[in-house]
Amino acid sequence: MIRQHKALLGTRIAAVALAGFSACVWLAPQVVQAAPPQGGSVSGYTVQPGPGGTISGKILYAGPPVRAKKVTVTQDNETCGKMKEILPVQVKDGGIVDAVVWLDDVSHGKAFAFPAGSLDQKGCMFMPHVVLMAPGQLKITNSDPAAHNVHLFAKSNRAFNQVMPQGSDPLSVPLFRPDTIIVRCDVHTWMQGHIIVAKNPYYALSGSGGSFTLTDVPPGTYHLKVWQETLGTQEQTVTVQAGQTASANFTLK
Repeated sequence: MIRQHKALLGTRIAAVALAGFSACVWLAPQVVQAAPPQGGSVSGYTVQPGPGGTISGKILYAGPPVRAKKVTVTQDNETCGKMKEILPVQVKDGGIVDAVVWLDDVSHGKAFAFPAGSLDQKGCMFMPHVVLMAPGQLKITNSDPAAHNVHLFAKSNRAFNQVMPQGSDPLSVPLFRPDTIIVRCDVHTWMQGHIIVAKNPYYALSGSGGSFTLTDVPPGTYHLKVWQETLGTQEQTVTVQAGQTASANFTLK
């Protein structure tokens, strides 16, 4: 009789415990992993192709002579060399190279068509110095026979900091929000680059002579901006008509 009572009591305790566990599971909130936005998809911008015009111009330099900052290399000399010369501004044929030009307030137009975001570490420098990409994944590789540390200082995306030993597999870093990101190597302190995650397809990097072109721009009046890492930002208003080319030049100093 005593054994039967103990067995019955144990069964009731187990039932109560199971019911309590089931309640806890039912009350616990479900964790849902948010899916990343589709490549190139940005809130506030709609893909709506149509007749457009072109904006063409140059980013000119009118400042003092550009002098490189010389940095003595104290480690990994076989890979990095003995001295690095870092230019605050790259000027070619009177114009600024690698300045970022974009329409700041366009809300619709063509689809994103930038090359996939890619950043390499070669000769103990980030290559290219400025990456222009649509929201998505950034591929980072290390071509050097030396270890590097990839440190992304982001504003709208998550910060990223990881060592990349020699011969390591490429990294894939999600950058789904428009952003201007500084990338540094904490091992080789002179290494610095920039990653521009565009908020619309109307971005360009200036080339030789500071030249740039934006195509298939919907007709309208826009704020056109330019940014260079040491010279800052300028803007002007530009009006675009379908089938025509609007001219817009900047002078930074």
